[in-house]
Amino acid sequence: MKMPNRSVRLTDHMMLIGFMLAVVYWILDSILSIFTSYGNLLEQMLGINLDEVWTRIIVLCLFAIFGSHAQYTINERKKAEASLERDAATRERFQRLLSPDLAERVVSGELKVEKGGKDRVATVLFVDIRGFTTISENNQASEVLRLLNEYYEVLVEVVFRHEGTVDKFIGDEMMVIWGAPVAHDDDPQRAVMAALEMKTALADFNRKRADAKRPEIKFGIGINTGNLMAGYIGSSHTMSYSVIGDTVNTASRLCSAAQPDQILISENTWAQVKHRFDAHPLGKIHAKGKFKPINAFAVAGEKTHSG
Repeated sequence: MKMPNRSVRLTDHMMLIGFMLAVVYWILDSILSIFTSYGNLLEQMLGINLDEVWTRIIVLCLFAIFGSHAQYTINERKKAEASLERDAATRERFQRLLSPDLAERVVSGELKVEKGGKDRVATVLFVDIRGFTTISENNQASEVLRLLNEYYEVLVEVVFRHEGTVDKFIGDEMMVIWGAPVAHDDDPQRAVMAALEMKTALADFNRKRADAKRPEIKFGIGINTGNLMAGYIGSSHTMSYSVIGDTVNTASRLCSAAQPDQILISENTWAQVKHRFDAHPLGKIHAKGKFKPINAFAVAGEKTHSG
Protein backbone atom coordinates (compact mmCIF):
# COMPACT_ATOMS: atom_id res chain seq x y z
CA MET A 1 0.00 0.00 0.00
CA LYS A 2 1.30 3.44 -0.93
CA MET A 3 2.50 5.49 2.06
CA PRO A 4 1.14 9.06 2.45
CA ASN A 5 3.61 11.73 1.41
CA ARG A 6 5.37 14.02 3.84
CA SER A 7 3.14 17.04 3.19
CA VAL A 8 0.02 15.05 4.06
CA ARG A 9 1.62 13.79 7.26
CA LEU A 10 2.49 17.37 8.27
CA THR A 11 -1.16 18.38 8.19
CA ASP A 12 -1.92 15.68 10.76
CA HIS A 13 0.30 17.57 13.24
CA MET A 14 -1.45 20.92 12.87
CA MET A 15 -3.77 20.15 15.79
CA LEU A 16 -0.72 19.73 18.00
CA ILE A 17 0.60 23.06 16.73
CA GLY A 18 -2.72 24.71 17.57
CA PHE A 19 -2.67 23.23 21.06
CA MET A 20 0.88 24.48 21.60
CA LEU A 21 -0.16 27.93 20.40
CA ALA A 22 -2.99 27.96 22.95
CA VAL A 23 -0.49 27.09 25.69
CA VAL A 24 1.81 29.91 24.56
CA TYR A 25 -1.17 32.27 24.57
CA TRP A 26 -2.04 31.24 28.14
CA ILE A 27 1.54 31.85 29.30
CA LEU A 28 1.81 35.22 27.58
CA ASP A 29 -1.60 36.25 28.82
CA SER A 30 -0.50 35.42 32.35
CA ILE A 31 2.67 37.50 31.94
CA LEU A 32 0.66 40.37 30.46
CA SER A 33 -1.74 40.23 33.40
CA ILE A 34 1.17 40.65 35.80
CA PHE A 35 2.54 43.53 33.75
CA THR A 36 -0.77 45.36 33.50
CA SER A 37 -1.52 44.94 37.20
CA TYR A 38 1.00 47.73 38.02
CA GLY A 39 -1.06 50.79 37.21
CA ASN A 40 -2.06 49.85 33.68
CA LEU A 41 0.21 52.68 32.44
CA LEU A 42 0.28 51.45 28.86
CA GLU A 43 -3.52 51.31 28.69
CA GLN A 44 -3.74 54.84 30.01
CA MET A 45 -1.18 56.08 27.48
CA LEU A 46 -2.82 54.38 24.47
CA GLY A 47 -6.40 54.64 25.64
CA ILE A 48 -7.16 50.99 24.81
CA ASN A 49 -7.90 47.79 26.69
CA LEU A 50 -4.87 45.54 26.08
CA ASP A 51 -6.72 42.42 27.25
CA GLU A 52 -9.35 42.84 24.57
CA VAL A 53 -6.81 43.62 21.82
CA TRP A 54 -4.54 40.74 22.78
CA THR A 55 -7.46 38.29 22.84
CA ARG A 56 -8.72 39.45 19.43
CA ILE A 57 -5.28 39.17 17.87
CA ILE A 58 -4.83 35.62 19.18
CA VAL A 59 -8.31 34.60 18.03
CA LEU A 60 -7.67 36.01 14.57
CA CYS A 61 -4.34 34.13 14.40
CA LEU A 62 -6.02 30.92 15.45
CA PHE A 63 -8.74 31.34 12.82
CA ALA A 64 -6.10 32.06 10.16
CA ILE A 65 -3.98 29.06 11.14
CA PHE A 66 -6.83 26.57 11.30
CA GLY A 67 -8.49 27.99 8.19
CA SER A 68 -5.29 27.58 6.19
CA HIS A 69 -4.77 24.18 7.80
CA ALA A 70 -8.22 23.03 6.70
CA GLN A 71 -7.73 24.28 3.14
CA TYR A 72 -4.24 22.80 2.98
CA THR A 73 -5.52 19.45 4.21
CA ILE A 74 -8.37 19.42 1.69
CA ASN A 75 -5.97 20.23 -1.17
CA GLU A 76 -3.47 17.57 -0.10
CA ARG A 77 -6.20 14.94 0.26
CA LYS A 78 -7.47 15.80 -3.22
CA LYS A 79 -3.95 15.44 -4.61
CA ALA A 80 -3.53 12.11 -2.82
CA GLU A 81 -6.86 10.84 -4.16
CA ALA A 82 -6.00 11.97 -7.69
CA SER A 83 -2.63 10.21 -7.40
CA LEU A 84 -4.31 7.01 -6.22
CA GLU A 85 -6.75 7.19 -9.13
CA ARG A 86 -3.89 7.64 -11.60
CA ASP A 87 -2.01 4.73 -10.03
CA ALA A 88 -5.12 2.54 -10.23
CA ALA A 89 -5.63 3.44 -13.90
CA THR A 90 -1.96 2.79 -14.65
CA ARG A 91 -2.06 -0.50 -12.76
CA GLU A 92 -5.16 -1.63 -14.65
CA ARG A 93 -3.61 -0.71 -18.00
CA PHE A 94 -0.34 -2.52 -17.38
CA GLN A 95 -1.97 -5.57 -15.81
CA ARG A 96 -3.46 -6.21 -19.24
CA LEU A 97 0.05 -6.27 -20.70
CA LEU A 98 2.29 -7.50 -17.89
CA SER A 99 2.12 -10.08 -15.16
CA PRO A 100 0.63 -8.60 -11.94
CA ASP A 101 3.96 -8.40 -10.13
CA LEU A 102 5.65 -6.55 -13.02
CA ALA A 103 2.67 -4.21 -13.36
CA GLU A 104 2.98 -3.35 -9.67
CA ARG A 105 6.69 -2.60 -10.09
CA VAL A 106 5.91 -0.26 -13.00
CA VAL A 107 3.24 1.57 -10.96
CA SER A 108 5.57 1.93 -7.95
CA GLY A 109 8.29 3.40 -10.16
CA GLU A 110 10.71 0.52 -9.62
CA LEU A 111 10.54 -0.20 -13.35
CA LYS A 112 10.45 2.64 -15.85
CA VAL A 113 8.37 2.69 -19.04
CA GLU A 114 9.54 5.40 -21.41
CA LYS A 115 6.76 7.44 -22.99
CA GLY A 116 8.85 8.17 -26.06
CA GLY A 117 10.27 5.80 -28.64
CA LYS A 118 13.42 3.95 -27.67
CA ASP A 119 15.67 1.53 -29.56
CA ARG A 120 15.77 -1.83 -27.85
CA VAL A 121 16.83 -5.40 -28.48
CA ALA A 122 13.83 -7.62 -27.85
CA THR A 123 12.31 -10.97 -28.74
CA VAL A 124 8.90 -11.00 -30.42
CA LEU A 125 6.54 -13.97 -30.51
CA PHE A 126 3.46 -14.35 -32.70
CA VAL A 127 0.98 -17.18 -32.29
CA ASP A 128 -2.21 -17.73 -34.27
CA ILE A 129 -4.79 -20.46 -34.81
CA ARG A 130 -4.62 -22.56 -37.94
CA GLY A 131 -7.87 -22.90 -39.88
CA PHE A 132 -9.57 -20.12 -37.94
CA THR A 133 -11.53 -18.96 -40.99
CA THR A 134 -13.19 -22.38 -41.20
CA ILE A 135 -13.93 -22.32 -37.47
CA SER A 136 -15.56 -18.90 -37.82
CA GLU A 137 -17.67 -19.99 -40.78
CA ASN A 138 -18.95 -23.15 -39.07
CA ASN A 139 -19.82 -21.62 -35.68
CA GLN A 140 -21.89 -18.76 -34.35
CA ALA A 141 -20.04 -15.56 -33.52
CA SER A 142 -20.83 -15.95 -29.81
CA GLU A 143 -19.29 -19.43 -29.80
CA VAL A 144 -16.17 -18.20 -31.61
CA LEU A 145 -15.80 -15.34 -29.12
CA ARG A 146 -16.09 -17.73 -26.20
CA LEU A 147 -13.50 -20.01 -27.79
CA LEU A 148 -11.03 -17.14 -28.21
CA ASN A 149 -11.50 -15.94 -24.63
CA GLU A 150 -10.92 -19.43 -23.22
CA TYR A 151 -7.97 -19.98 -25.56
CA TYR A 152 -6.28 -16.68 -24.71
CA GLU A 153 -6.85 -17.25 -20.99
CA VAL A 154 -4.64 -20.33 -21.28
CA LEU A 155 -1.91 -18.68 -23.36
CA VAL A 156 -1.68 -15.44 -21.39
CA GLU A 157 -1.16 -17.38 -18.18
CA VAL A 158 1.90 -18.98 -19.76
CA VAL A 159 3.19 -15.60 -21.00
CA PHE A 160 2.88 -14.00 -17.58
CA ARG A 161 4.61 -16.95 -15.96
CA HIS A 162 7.66 -16.13 -18.09
CA GLU A 163 7.25 -12.35 -17.56
CA GLY A 164 6.47 -11.50 -21.17
CA THR A 165 4.44 -8.50 -22.33
CA VAL A 166 1.20 -9.09 -24.21
CA ASP A 167 1.32 -6.45 -26.92
CA LYS A 168 -2.00 -7.05 -28.67
CA PHE A 169 -4.68 -9.47 -29.80
CA ILE A 170 -5.56 -9.41 -33.50
CA GLY A 171 -8.50 -11.75 -33.95
CA ASP A 172 -7.02 -15.21 -33.44
CA GLU A 173 -3.44 -13.88 -33.36
CA MET A 174 -1.54 -12.77 -30.26
CA MET A 175 1.69 -10.76 -30.20
CA VAL A 176 4.02 -11.03 -27.20
CA ILE A 177 7.28 -9.23 -26.39
CA TRP A 178 10.22 -10.09 -24.19
CA GLY A 179 12.63 -7.20 -23.65
CA ALA A 180 10.17 -4.29 -23.70
CA PRO A 181 9.19 -2.58 -21.52
CA VAL A 182 10.81 -5.04 -19.08
CA ALA A 183 14.09 -6.69 -20.09
CA HIS A 184 15.83 -9.82 -18.80
CA ASP A 185 19.21 -11.27 -19.68
CA ASP A 186 17.55 -14.43 -21.02
CA ASP A 187 14.58 -13.00 -22.95
CA PRO A 188 15.04 -15.23 -26.05
CA GLN A 189 15.11 -18.32 -23.81
CA ARG A 190 12.00 -17.17 -21.97
CA ALA A 191 10.18 -16.73 -25.29
CA VAL A 192 11.06 -20.20 -26.59
CA MET A 193 10.29 -21.82 -23.24
CA ALA A 194 6.92 -20.06 -23.21
CA ALA A 195 6.21 -21.33 -26.73
CA LEU A 196 6.90 -24.91 -25.67
CA GLU A 197 4.68 -24.52 -22.62
CA MET A 198 1.95 -23.07 -24.84
CA LYS A 199 1.99 -26.32 -26.81
CA THR A 200 1.59 -28.31 -23.60
CA ALA A 201 -1.18 -26.01 -22.38
CA LEU A 202 -2.96 -26.25 -25.73
CA ALA A 203 -2.86 -30.05 -25.55
CA ASP A 204 -4.61 -29.89 -22.15
CA PHE A 205 -7.07 -27.37 -23.58
CA ASN A 206 -7.86 -29.69 -26.49
CA ARG A 207 -8.42 -32.66 -24.18
CA LYS A 208 -11.11 -30.67 -22.38
CA ARG A 209 -12.63 -29.70 -25.72
CA ALA A 210 -12.64 -33.33 -26.80
CA ASP A 211 -14.57 -34.29 -23.65
CA ALA A 212 -17.13 -31.67 -24.64
CA LYS A 213 -17.13 -33.08 -28.21
CA ARG A 214 -15.61 -29.95 -29.68
CA PRO A 215 -12.93 -29.91 -32.40
CA GLU A 216 -9.32 -29.45 -31.40
CA ILE A 217 -7.39 -26.23 -31.96
CA LYS A 218 -3.99 -26.03 -33.61
CA PHE A 219 -1.66 -23.05 -33.80
CA GLY A 220 1.63 -21.95 -35.30
CA ILE A 221 4.29 -19.86 -33.55
CA GLY A 222 7.02 -17.58 -34.91
CA ILE A 223 9.81 -16.01 -32.84
CA ASN A 224 12.47 -13.48 -33.76
CA THR A 225 15.07 -11.46 -31.84
CA GLY A 226 16.56 -8.14 -32.91
CA ASN A 227 16.51 -4.36 -32.79
CA LEU A 228 13.18 -2.54 -32.75
CA MET A 229 11.57 0.70 -31.65
CA ALA A 230 9.50 0.52 -28.44
CA GLY A 231 7.21 3.19 -27.05
CA TYR A 232 3.70 4.60 -26.94
CA ILE A 233 1.76 4.60 -30.22
CA GLY A 234 -1.55 6.28 -30.92
CA SER A 235 -3.27 9.66 -30.85
CA SER A 236 -3.57 12.31 -28.15
CA HIS A 237 -6.84 10.67 -27.09
CA THR A 238 -5.73 7.05 -26.82
CA MET A 239 -2.28 5.48 -26.76
CA SER A 240 -0.86 2.01 -26.19
CA TYR A 241 2.60 0.61 -25.64
CA SER A 242 3.92 -1.34 -28.61
CA VAL A 243 6.98 -2.09 -30.75
CA ILE A 244 7.64 -1.63 -34.45
CA GLY A 245 10.41 -2.60 -36.87
CA ASP A 246 11.59 -5.35 -39.18
CA THR A 247 12.19 -7.62 -36.17
CA VAL A 248 8.43 -7.61 -35.56
CA ASN A 249 7.65 -8.21 -39.24
CA THR A 250 10.02 -11.18 -39.40
CA ALA A 251 8.45 -12.81 -36.34
CA SER A 252 5.03 -12.39 -37.94
CA ARG A 253 6.21 -13.96 -41.21
CA LEU A 254 7.72 -16.92 -39.35
CA CYS A 255 4.41 -17.44 -37.60
CA SER A 256 2.58 -17.43 -40.94
CA ALA A 257 5.05 -19.98 -42.35
CA ALA A 258 4.80 -22.33 -39.35
CA GLN A 259 2.89 -25.58 -39.76
CA PRO A 260 0.23 -26.58 -37.20
CA ASP A 261 1.87 -27.07 -33.77
CA GLN A 262 5.22 -25.90 -35.13
CA ILE A 263 7.49 -23.33 -33.48
CA LEU A 264 9.72 -21.50 -35.95
CA ILE A 265 12.55 -19.28 -34.73
CA SER A 266 14.94 -17.05 -36.63
CA GLU A 267 18.69 -17.43 -36.86
CA ASN A 268 19.12 -14.52 -34.44
CA THR A 269 17.02 -16.24 -31.79
CA TRP A 270 18.62 -19.63 -32.41
CA ALA A 271 22.10 -18.20 -31.81
CA GLN A 272 21.03 -17.25 -28.28
CA VAL A 273 19.07 -20.37 -27.30
CA LYS A 274 20.86 -23.27 -28.98
CA HIS A 275 22.68 -24.18 -25.75
CA ARG A 276 19.31 -24.89 -24.11
CA PHE A 277 16.99 -26.14 -26.88
CA ASP A 278 17.08 -28.61 -29.75
CA ALA A 279 15.92 -27.49 -33.19
CA HIS A 280 15.85 -28.71 -36.77
CA PRO A 281 17.36 -26.34 -39.35
CA LEU A 282 14.92 -25.70 -42.18
CA GLY A 283 17.26 -23.64 -44.32
CA LYS A 284 16.04 -20.47 -45.93
CA ILE A 285 12.28 -20.10 -46.26
CA HIS A 286 10.52 -17.54 -48.43
CA ALA A 287 8.09 -15.73 -46.21
CA LYS A 288 5.26 -13.64 -47.59
CA GLY A 289 6.16 -9.94 -47.70
CA LYS A 290 9.91 -10.52 -47.20
CA PHE A 291 12.29 -9.82 -50.09
CA LYS A 292 15.09 -11.90 -48.59
CA PRO A 293 14.49 -15.48 -47.43
CA ILE A 294 14.62 -16.18 -43.69
CA ASN A 295 16.95 -18.75 -42.19
CA ALA A 296 14.55 -20.65 -39.92
CA PHE A 297 14.76 -23.38 -37.28
CA ALA A 298 11.94 -25.59 -35.99
CA VAL A 299 12.17 -26.01 -32.20
CA ALA A 300 12.00 -29.67 -31.13
CA GLY A 301 12.16 -29.20 -27.36
CA GLU A 302 14.36 -28.44 -24.41
CA LYS A 303 17.75 -30.17 -24.17
CA THR A 304 17.90 -32.93 -21.59
CA HIS A 305 21.32 -31.66 -20.49
CA SER A 306 23.35 -28.51 -21.14
CA GLY A 307 26.08 -28.64 -23.65
